[in-house]
Amino acid sequence: MSGERRTRAQALRAGVTTSAAVGAGVLLRDWARPDASAAAPSRAQDVRILRFLLVLEQAQSAFYDAALRSGTLSGELLHFAQVVAPQEHDHVAVLRRRLGASARPAPPFDFREATTSSAHFRRAAIDLEEATAAAYIGQGASLTRDAVAEAAGIVAVEARHAAWIRDLAGALPAPRPADPARSPNDVLSDLRTKGYLR
Repeated sequence: MSGERRTRAQALRAGVTTSAAVGAGVLLRDWARPDASAAAPSRAQDVRILRFLLVLEQAQSAFYDAALRSGTLSGELLHFAQVVAPQEHDHVAVLRRRLGASARPAPPFDFREATTSSAHFRRAAIDLEEATAAAYIGQGASLTRDAVAEAAGIVAVEARHAAWIRDLAGALPAPRPADPARSPNDVLSDLRTKGYLR
């Protein structure tokens, strides 16, 4: 479907509707400092990166839960959501366990528009899965060895999710030989500009 063949930037514009209690301002302020990759990996840097990734995993968990509650999915899309939702919850659990007391509460999300139809669901799922994979790619090398091992396991699954939903949308599952990285400022600013993250 040509409508589903879109650039990552275009796809993110159609994504999830998010209202973050932690506040995008707080998240963006944390990431306004020099890029994490400019510093040697450290525990403190792990916390900053994993907090950012946790927000994305929480967004995905909330999105799939909302989609399953909506009753708008059927067939292969319903099966996709039923498989992916618990995996995203597992990702949240892994990151929260790694962060411990440094984990922030889950922000509130609003996915009403993104779950009103199969087409909206497909677009939002592609947006979220690709943005999350790109965020892990961008930050993985800046994590300490222990943290990067867990992150690598998660991003491999996120890439499979992205390929699966792209296939269900009629788009190429692997449109590029390598996915580009995205910075936290890029991802969060994009979500905020679109009104998904408040």
